[in-house]
Amino acid sequence: MKKTLILLPVFLVLIGSGIYFYFHWQYANLTKWSFVPQHSIMVFQPTNWIKLLSSDEERKILVNLKSLPELQRTAASLDTLDSLIGGDYNIERVVAANDLLISVHQGANASLANLYILEVSDLSQHDFLAEAVKYLIEEEGFVQSERVYQGYTISEFKKAGTQLAYIFFRNYLILSFSPFLVDDAIRTLESGKHNPYTGNLNMEKTSQQLAVGEGRLYVNMKELNRLVHHFVDPVDIDGSNIEWLTDLLYLDLNIGEDDINFSGFSYIDTANVNYLSSFVGVKGTGFEMKNVIPDRSSLVMHMSFEDVNAWHNGLKNYWRKHQPSQLTRIGEIENKYQFDVQKFYDFIGDEMGFFVLESKKNLDREKIFCIKHKDRIRAENYMEELARDSRPDTSFYHERYANRIIGEILLDELPARMFGDLFAGFATSYYFVNRDFVFIGNSQHALEVMIDEIDTENTWRKSIKTNGFLESTNEGANLSIYVKSTGLWGLLGQTLNEDWSRYIEDNKPVLKQIEYAAIQFTGVDNKFYTNVHFQHPGRLIENQKPQQFDMIAEMGFAVPLTSKPYAVRNHNDRTLEMMVQDSTGNLHLISATNQVVLDILIEEQLTSPVYQVDYYKNGKLQYLFTTPHHVHMIDRTGVYIPGYPKEVKSNEPVKFLSLIDYDNSRNYRIMIATEKSFYYLIDKTGKELDGWNPLKLTGEPVMPAEHLRVKVNDYMMFLQDNGLAYSLNRRGEPKTGFPLDLKGTISSPLHIEKGASPKTTEVVAMTDNGELIVFNLLGAVTRKGQLRKEHSMENYKLVSSMDGENFIVVRNRQGSVEFFDEQLEKLFQINSPGENLQFQYYTFSEDNRVVIVIDPDTQRTSMYHLDGRILHDTPLRTGQELAILYHESTNEYELFVSGDQQFQRLRLKK
Repeated sequence: MKKTLILLPVFLVLIGSGIYFYFHWQYANLTKWSFVPQHSIMVFQPTNWIKLLSSDEERKILVNLKSLPELQRTAASLDTLDSLIGGDYNIERVVAANDLLISVHQGANASLANLYILEVSDLSQHDFLAEAVKYLIEEEGFVQSERVYQGYTISEFKKAGTQLAYIFFRNYLILSFSPFLVDDAIRTLESGKHNPYTGNLNMEKTSQQLAVGEGRLYVNMKELNRLVHHFVDPVDIDGSNIEWLTDLLYLDLNIGEDDINFSGFSYIDTANVNYLSSFVGVKGTGFEMKNVIPDRSSLVMHMSFEDVNAWHNGLKNYWRKHQPSQLTRIGEIENKYQFDVQKFYDFIGDEMGFFVLESKKNLDREKIFCIKHKDRIRAENYMEELARDSRPDTSFYHERYANRIIGEILLDELPARMFGDLFAGFATSYYFVNRDFVFIGNSQHALEVMIDEIDTENTWRKSIKTNGFLESTNEGANLSIYVKSTGLWGLLGQTLNEDWSRYIEDNKPVLKQIEYAAIQFTGVDNKFYTNVHFQHPGRLIENQKPQQFDMIAEMGFAVPLTSKPYAVRNHNDRTLEMMVQDSTGNLHLISATNQVVLDILIEEQLTSPVYQVDYYKNGKLQYLFTTPHHVHMIDRTGVYIPGYPKEVKSNEPVKFLSLIDYDNSRNYRIMIATEKSFYYLIDKTGKELDGWNPLKLTGEPVMPAEHLRVKVNDYMMFLQDNGLAYSLNRRGEPKTGFPLDLKGTISSPLHIEKGASPKTTEVVAMTDNGELIVFNLLGAVTRKGQLRKEHSMENYKLVSSMDGENFIVVRNRQGSVEFFDEQLEKLFQINSPGENLQFQYYTFSEDNRVVIVIDPDTQRTSMYHLDGRILHDTPLRTGQELAILYHESTNEYELFVSGDQQFQRLRLKK
């Protein structure tokens, strides 16, 4: 039965074929649109509905979308129909181009219901009626009945919970799986009321035109807004802005090999004021802002306006009509903080943006509001003045980070107060000003991420893949919304209601293939050219199975390699290089072209990773690392920096090295920890600092010391194997609330998530007995969790991601390894007899997380996606940790592997 349910509309579309000539000449004013009810959300007019849904479509983007369960069943049903009708019947002739309307409505329980309206024009298909009815009754067991509604005879088929209703009227067939819609169509016809589409003069003219491409989509924004409220939690999403964006729009659909495009116009009623009305007569200018948008942004809203004051006046007219409270909010800050709105607009340039950064953990997304300014000095002075006025009883807070000044404005929802609720989410505002833009973040960390991304040129403009997508869009649009889906599906899953969240999660492998999307509006007289663009990577879902490693390069060495590959940057050409050590102590620097460009004899084995420092602050990078009794710093030619190597004054070997840069100013501090917890702190010249000559803590260190700065306070975090967690200041003095006794032995490092204050910063520890303990920088335990220990040989590890954004918990128990998320919910399980397994965890994006399982005893390493899928068909032959890059432009992992006497660069498809 299932394979024919979606097929039934096709069957009954053909039923009315024989009635065309009876009434056609008598009802010339009657059209398909006469049956569309007023509460229609959207109407789709396909040019070739059968071909669009057929199973033999070869365009990659359609092949993947048809993997969705609904479309998969439809394609199978169409195949069945082909074999059912046989003979001379041709579906494409029965459902001719532009003859069908599919009106979408809200059904029960936030579901969608469709009304099918077909204009019948071919008597030769009348015989199909008998065949279809016979098939439904005899083969599928449907029961046929009739009922009369307002004088119209409605035929119905029923079986179990499935219903189908239809009527013939004149030369039209009206049909639906939701019988109430057929009733609505009758009421619409009898009342003579216009639906939203034909009630609008411009839209009515459009509806009389033939659709092009794959069809035309008509959207009623008012009804769409009502639907949105049933799909989402209203606490998280306010759909009211959708309703007032515009009135109606029509879009022609075109499907390519790897993209879907809708293009057409949005209409605004001149008697009504919509959000787009604010852009009437305002020309768009461009998208220079893409140069500073962090590549990890998952959602970007961008506006451009040649005349910001004209746009602002239009915006105020919109607020007066629909949101008068917005003007009150502006008045509040004008009066309380002497906020001069006109002075503010005087330095605004021609672009404004809003970035939602991809979150790898929290629902509370980090957001950045961005304004292009006309004058940096005026912008800096204005923002500092506002920051000072917002905190009259305290001193102006500012923090230096990477030679920028970050200030704080103690004013809630500053962007939303100025520009509306579209830009909400700023409980407080942090800001900094660069050469072209003012950036306002809802956290200091958001701005630090922004600064780091700009400095490393990791922006949308510099991303080959993202910039390639932007080139297919209209950068001169007035209003654009860009989506980078790698970071969006998690947000959707958290904001949609339970049923739709489950649907997103169940079908994420299909949906996430749509990597980019954009919707744009460009003013043309009193309407707006509208384009919607979805881009697909061109890879088929069915091909996503364990892949083979492709060898990029392989290098042999005379003796075994004893370290993992350490990624370092060539400061001359910015290419990525690898440094690896062999059993004789030699350090080998391997270039991006797979050449050994430097050999350095160290003689001792490394006890730390290889860090890079800019010792002279001139952009040239040096290498910092430790051996059991020395700290080394060498330049790219292998020459030591003056004062190095520096001997560690301890009889114990060095266990950990920490590189500390308090404010990204390159005034480095270097901390060394020995095996028995003697800690030394030196500056970059090797000078020993007071309080650390050495400083002794009880127990043995579990991790390198970790520094973090919250507000203007510095915290040095330490964890010992006896369960004592320390927090010290720069001078080695304990912070209030520390040391904190976690009451259990510990062998995993801490995971630290910096918050806006010491109270909201979370520090996570995992004891060897499986207890997860979360505490803050005040020394207060805020949360605990427990994994039940069922065997004495079980061991637990807390594994932070390589970027420090989140963590997983691993339980190794008698031949099986279990992986848990941060809430201790089980993710997946693998079989492995190894007792000394090591783990790495990479989070390249919200839906691209990789766990590496390393068995040093068997020299085998495997990679798993966080959903439990193994990514390759044969394990890697190494017992060392890997270095991994992910290339978004090609959807490939690049692996750097050291094993035995071989160094390898490998490629693996995602």
